[in-house]
Amino acid sequence: MVNKRNSVSEALLPWYRRDQRDLPWRRDSDPYHVWLSEVMLQQTRVETVVAYYHRFLKRFPTLADLARAREEEVLALWSGLGYYRRARSLLAGARQVVSQFGGEFPKTLEDALSLPGVGNYTAAAVLSIAYGLPHPVVDGNVERVITRYLRLPGNPKRTVVARKLREVACGWLPADASGDFNQALMELGATICTPGRPKCAECPLNSACKARQHGDADRFPRLPAPRPTEHLELEVGILESRGRYLMERPVDFGFLEGLWVFPLADTTKRTAPRGPGIAARLAERLGVDVQATAELVPLRHAITFRRIALRPIRLKTSKIDIRGRQEFRWARAGDFGRTVPVSSICLKIASRIDRDRSLCNEELGENGRFS
Repeated sequence: MVNKRNSVSEALLPWYRRDQRDLPWRRDSDPYHVWLSEVMLQQTRVETVVAYYHRFLKRFPTLADLARAREEEVLALWSGLGYYRRARSLLAGARQVVSQFGGEFPKTLEDALSLPGVGNYTAAAVLSIAYGLPHPVVDGNVERVITRYLRLPGNPKRTVVARKLREVACGWLPADASGDFNQALMELGATICTPGRPKCAECPLNSACKARQHGDADRFPRLPAPRPTEHLELEVGILESRGRYLMERPVDFGFLEGLWVFPLADTTKRTAPRGPGIAARLAERLGVDVQATAELVPLRHAITFRRIALRPIRLKTSKIDIRGRQEFRWARAGDFGRTVPVSSICLKIASRIDRDRSLCNEELGENGRFS
């Protein structure tokens, strides 16, 4: 049931319309723009998304343009944004919209949910923001606002609690401003009702917030313990020829599926002996002698629950031939994230190489000839 204006919406909407962040996807209500932004914003900070959003729309200004794209090209533009399954689902969804819905994002919840990668949250966001349809949005920010406002116990990821949150959000949703209200709730959670230190004094809902009254906002929502952190140590092989680098599509790292990276070797100390270093691994894979010649300053990287220690190592080898080896290719650093889809690990290593001019400009000897 969708209500008319209520005390929550009466307090929240004026605040949002006055103080909302100026974000590019809020400047129009094009369903494609809304959809793209919502997909990009999943698990990613707003500050990171803005540049990707502009670049993506410059290359694919319409949904039809995206539907005609190659996956490799879409992943290249997504390079460094992470969670690459989102990009693949967005591409598949665009093709379905063109083939089944006349190129326009569907206007019913059932049809929207039929699109790859579109769940209740994304469907409700697009339908309410782009079309003004009364569907409540419940993401992590909204969960935090509601559980604190009502001092609601329980894990929001449990079905019974999730159902309660949706009922509350639906009850607050004003019929004549569903898009703005959904964005206002998310904005409140992102900027004021934050996880660590909520700015209760600045909150437009503070006078009726039960958690603020009890002084325990930091106890809500009551989430389960996070997944244990996994620590990895990876050696990164840097093999250069005429300004190009040897790249590999790894099969041993599921979180890098479909992306090009500098060759990697997992040398993590586990219960079993650590695996072979990158020089030995490449020598076995390529069937040639590979030697380490220099090591760059180690780097640290984080991907979801993984904390990765990276050891970039400069390599040299005799003449090699990768023809017919689809898991290997040569690429220039300037193509990373443009025409070559790469992991953020690759971008970070490339930046390190670029700063170390002496390493980049080192002349190869006779044993460093390449095909």
